[in-house]
Amino acid sequence: MMPELKDRLGSARHEQIFCGQYYDDMGCIGFLGDPAKNRISVLMLGLSDGVGLAPIAASTRVTSLMAIDLDETALVRSLENRNRMAAHIDFDSEIADAEQFLVVNPDRYDVIIVDLYTQYGYAPIVFEHDFHQLLKSRLNPLGHVVFNGFGVPMNLAPLNGSTPQAWLAHCLNNSWGDVHYLPHRRNATFIIGPPPSTKLDTVPAVESLCASDRLFMDIMNLRLRYLVPTVIQHTPPIPPALDFAGIDQEVRKRWADTLPALSALLPASLKLSKPDDLRSILDNPEACQALQERLVKEKSSLRITLALLIAGEVNFSDCDVSWLPDWVVSTLENNIVIHPRDWLEGLLPYAYGVIIHRTRGDLSKLEGFRRALARLSLSVFLTPTTTKSTSR
Repeated sequence: MMPELKDRLGSARHEQIFCGQYYDDMGCIGFLGDPAKNRISVLMLGLSDGVGLAPIAASTRVTSLMAIDLDETALVRSLENRNRMAAHIDFDSEIADAEQFLVVNPDRYDVIIVDLYTQYGYAPIVFEHDFHQLLKSRLNPLGHVVFNGFGVPMNLAPLNGSTPQAWLAHCLNNSWGDVHYLPHRRNATFIIGPPPSTKLDTVPAVESLCASDRLFMDIMNLRLRYLVPTVIQHTPPIPPALDFAGIDQEVRKRWADTLPALSALLPASLKLSKPDDLRSILDNPEACQALQERLVKEKSSLRITLALLIAGEVNFSDCDVSWLPDWVVSTLENNIVIHPRDWLEGLLPYAYGVIIHRTRGDLSKLEGFRRALARLSLSVFLTPTTTKSTSR
């Protein structure tokens, strides 16, 4: 029997929810499920510390949330995050095995989130076809299944070759056949189901959200119109390393492989000889901006590299990275031709992450991002909302 826990607060606190971390993308949940429903139910398989709870609860459409975790300490560890949830959420939790819960519990849900890991790496069940069929049986019509996929950083072609995201995408495509994802540094939020119905004039956000969180929900609304299809460049013949140590080894190799291409675009004095050198160039804002401009101009597959590095380092480093959000905003405002997906896959969200981390939602900085978002939105009626995914 779990000890009695402190009740949640009466309403969401007036503090920042979205902080630039991977779990911010759980804010997509409020846009999923049957678009005709104003109230949706969510099942979360994997609670852990509950970092995704407040982002999920940022939407008024999410009215019930059931969280399942096998770890008996999860409820205690997640208490602070549960206290940040808005009062309109009917929250419940159960200590149970995810598969067994689905077998014995007949309830159906509008959105099911799968975030299952052990202390060493992925839980094997995540990749199993039978488990996927079980998820289907617990999903309401027009519902969505969401998988959190961790692994290789997004600038290092995570859907190409021996990576956990490529293997997960391969398994999900075999079970569902049409999978898209939201990219975020080392996490891919795979979304399975019909195209989300996002309306430009309506974002289902709770009233207590601060200004920066409301802007985040607006950005999420637009990102969901440009979901990335899981086009697997080379289907892995066998499962790759799915433990954290093995994943990190693959990441180190890929970072090293990028150095020649990046060095070729830098002055001779800033040549990169080892992956750690990438951090040192962040201390040179002028060189970073020049490199970023060349990467975008040349349509390099590494164009989000600097933004991704900054999004991670901003939590630990004092280096001046103000050039990134300023450059993103000014470029979007001044360029005649804009391809929204190119910016929404990383450059805009990562630059926005710098703003909300460093300025705590400075309204003057937010205004620039609102103008940038408006610029991206101009293409909405000319661009298809989704592209059917294929694997080869």
